[in-house]
Amino acid sequence: MNESTATRYQRERRRAQARGVVAGLGVSVGLAFTPAGPRLAGWAASLTGAPGVLATPIALVVFAAIVAILWEVATLALAAADRRGDRRSATFDARAGGAGASHMLFAVAMATLAGSAFGGVVLLASWIAPSWWWLLAGVLAGGGLVLALHGGAGWLARAAGARPIERPALVEQLGSLARRVHVPIESIDQLPPSSTLTASALVTGAGQRRRIFIADELMRGWSDDEIAVVVAHEFAHHAHRDLWTTLAVDVAVLAAAFRVAAGVRDAAGIGAGVPMTMADLPLVALVTGLVWIASAPIRHALSRWQERRADEFALTLTGQPEALQAAVRRLAAAHLAEERPSRLTRWLFHRHPSAAERLEAAAAFQRRD
Repeated sequence: MNESTATRYQRERRRAQARGVVAGLGVSVGLAFTPAGPRLAGWAASLTGAPGVLATPIALVVFAAIVAILWEVATLALAAADRRGDRRSATFDARAGGAGASHMLFAVAMATLAGSAFGGVVLLASWIAPSWWWLLAGVLAGGGLVLALHGGAGWLARAAGARPIERPALVEQLGSLARRVHVPIESIDQLPPSSTLTASALVTGAGQRRRIFIADELMRGWSDDEIAVVVAHEFAHHAHRDLWTTLAVDVAVLAAAFRVAAGVRDAAGIGAGVPMTMADLPLVALVTGLVWIASAPIRHALSRWQERRADEFALTLTGQPEALQAAVRRLAAAHLAEERPSRLTRWLFHRHPSAAERLEAAAAFQRRD
């Protein structure tokens, strides 16, 4: 792996992420502290023309879509200013940021969906419990995430066009691992080449409805042992209930962010106990985003600890340190991962240990064994 190329690519990728965050915060500030927010909310409401109970949800989707478009435009403007005519930087930035019309449409669609869900939860909670909306919003968000965790596997399988894998020996090997760790599996599916659901393997769902998704690239070029050790790593997250722990932490952060937003709203003179409208959503989104960003080092540290434990679990379960090392090298090369990123980079951006850390851990396991 060309370390200098990886370092440059990852730096541009982080810059692209930072531009997206700055653009989103800038749009939120503009809508929260100027007349633009109330005017945009009023305009979105006037466009719908929907009767009765449908008026607010449709207006919310329109409002979220306009904000998403503004966010994407602001991000593109920052990217254009950042490049300053450097063609080589633009090339890296395009790959790092996923530039292209299809990517932009997808980004706007996902932002619209997320914004509509966020706004719907906040508005519903504020209408039901105006003084305690922040707590109810956290509970509603947690409930939505639990439903997604339980029901998402089937939807993901249908949406991605997954199909059962056709390697009987691998099916038996993965089934045996699942039985040993008491993680029931409903199916083992291969993703199509066009899928972006995962670049390696993923175990998703809960209870008896868990599914294993394996990327097409792995099925075409990886050995059974290499695939098995990656899936064993994913089994660890289910065996240790990491998904539930992460969900609980995320919901707690969201509830805390909503509480801060409620305090800021009160300090702004809007007053406690007053139900919110769409015009209030940019302020809530701004405060929530800032709290979420501030909590990133803690959330990422928890994730890295879970990932290290999952590697150790996979090594113990399979007894294949060479397979894990080969898998880590393949994934690092495919994603141009920095082998040894700085401590600050790991602290702010990384949810996984570095490739060097994972390789060293596998080597240490091999020496112990």
